[in-house]
Amino acid sequence: MSASHQLSVRGCVQERMLSGVLDGAGATSKGWMVLVVDASSMRTISSVVGMYDIMEKRITTVESITSKRQPLPEMDVIYLLKPTEESIDALLQDHSNPRKPLYSGVHLYFTTRVPDDAMAKIKSCGELLKRVKNFSEVNMDFVCPNSHAFHLDMPSSYRSLYLRPPGNNVVSLIADKLVTVCATLNEYPHIRFCKASGLCREVAQAVHEKLIEFMSNNPGWWFHGGQSHTARSRSTLLLLDRSSDPLTPLIHEFTYEAMVNDLLDVDGEKISYESENNKGQKETKDVLLNENDDLWCELRHMHIADVMTLLSDRIRGFVKSNGGAQLAQNAGSDMSLSEMATALKQLPEYRETMAKLSQHMHLAHKCMDAFGKQGLLEVSGVEQTMATGTDAEGKAPKAKALVDDLIDLLAGV
Repeated sequence: MSASHQLSVRGCVQERMLSGVLDGAGATSKGWMVLVVDASSMRTISSVVGMYDIMEKRITTVESITSKRQPLPEMDVIYLLKPTEESIDALLQDHSNPRKPLYSGVHLYFTTRVPDDAMAKIKSCGELLKRVKNFSEVNMDFVCPNSHAFHLDMPSSYRSLYLRPPGNNVVSLIADKLVTVCATLNEYPHIRFCKASGLCREVAQAVHEKLIEFMSNNPGWWFHGGQSHTARSRSTLLLLDRSSDPLTPLIHEFTYEAMVNDLLDVDGEKISYESENNKGQKETKDVLLNENDDLWCELRHMHIADVMTLLSDRIRGFVKSNGGAQLAQNAGSDMSLSEMATALKQLPEYRETMAKLSQHMHLAHKCMDAFGKQGLLEVSGVEQTMATGTDAEGKAPKAKALVDDLIDLLAGV
């Protein structure tokens, strides 16, 4: 991890998964291996690596800890699990029958600290212990949807935070996950929070205490700004709650990524749509909107109007400048042999680039179609007026006029 300061958040997790987990296991297991995950760890690793990356590390299959699996007693297994009661019990069940071993050698990797009671269960399973080749807490209990952002994979936490019944431990869970982020990025941050927020104060205190505990349990761990790692100073962890910005969730966002997720049918990273092929036949296309799509990364934070302008200009410019375009458009008869040879070499690039540009132009048009059908232009105008306290002309609106506009919008829903 000596170069982790040069990597993105996603790059750090990817490095830890490929080098720390898969290469670490491969160093003591020479043949093909099986990777067994739970739902939480699967979401973590699928956000940073693909099946091709995993198979390159001699992983023959990826299976769920909760599924019934075929015994492979001649192969070693890598378990990458969150140490929940369910996952620990399933792990022990795998090794409950010494006469019918499910796997040979065992590599145990956990995405966060293993609680004492879970560790006691593992120690009590002699059949498992005699097969263990590696045991490590790899600190990856979060998800990286793109290079410079992460989330804690807690979609239901908002209600738990603000309506906490007795015994609710959501603050502790958040702190545990943030500690794994800091551990992965080699950061021991200064913690700052809004003084008026009791919730932020709780989380800040929990993170501080758990970071101190983590450092005492891992004396070899280093952090940026510490001794012998002074290339840059310690980072800052800034904690805010929704009270700092209550309006944003109530206003439509018109950047490309926001509109795709709000208005189109997206399943994780995948979106499917119908288009016509060269023969005029309709076909369904599946598109993955992720870090492997450079054009998506370039466009996703731009306003939808700017996206459509940029795509139109880029398509026109590419058609004019690319020799493959002339062949694709059946204009090759006006070309010399040398020009035709050059154009033939450019043809695959032309088709690939045009397919990508056309794909995003199609999605942008679908966003604008939904924008028009749902009357979001009128909705956004009322939203902006209510949020800012001024209308499009910069004047304070009259309360009655604003209420009338709101009633008209609701009547059209």
